[in-house]
Amino acid sequence: MRSCFRTVLVLSMAFGLAGCNLPTPAPAVTPTALKESPTSLLPGDTPTATGQPTLAPTAVVPADWQTHTDQQYGFTFRYPKEGQITNQQDHSARISLPFMPGTNLAEKFIDVAVTESADPCVSQNPGVNQSQPLTVNGIPFLEESGADAGAGQIYEWLAYSTSKNNLCVSLTFVLHSTNPGNYLTPPPLFDKATESDIFASILATFAWLNP
Repeated sequence: MRSCFRTVLVLSMAFGLAGCNLPTPAPAVTPTALKESPTSLLPGDTPTATGQPTLAPTAVVPADWQTHTDQQYGFTFRYPKEGQITNQQDHSARISLPFMPGTNLAEKFIDVAVTESADPCVSQNPGVNQSQPLTVNGIPFLEESGADAGAGQIYEWLAYSTSKNNLCVSLTFVLHSTNPGNYLTPPPLFDKATESDIFASILATFAWLNP
């Protein structure tokens, strides 16, 4: 009996000493944030009670922003004063947006498209990667994102479509960049998050003329 007690005592001391010499656990490491995808470029996305994300309205836009108003289809939104309408037809328009020069970003623009009797109301862009419902200032949108590439040209886009009566209006924000490998001296890569910040502000100004 004494021999067993001595054995237990020795083992207990051994385990106790081993426990005292265990290395201090390393602090938890927070994974590095992944590079933002197009759908994560709009700040303020928060889930509602129903699980549908809601984009919180952004601050008031500058007073010198221009206003795009479509009287025929009854909607309006605002965009930076440097923007220019480069193409406009009955059911569509393209508005160029300012961007930081000196990088591989070739152009930044909004494509506006109106489709009548569209069911479902979606954008007509190629290469859709993902989509989700989104509410902005009480207006329900379908958010879609994707990319298209070819011949060294890359088009990354983020589209928002909303419907009223028999109309489907889509605003597609596009970042058109070039493959740096096309150059003998590649230009710096553009900052996607910085160039996309303005998209949320523009979208938050969208309104129907007759709510």
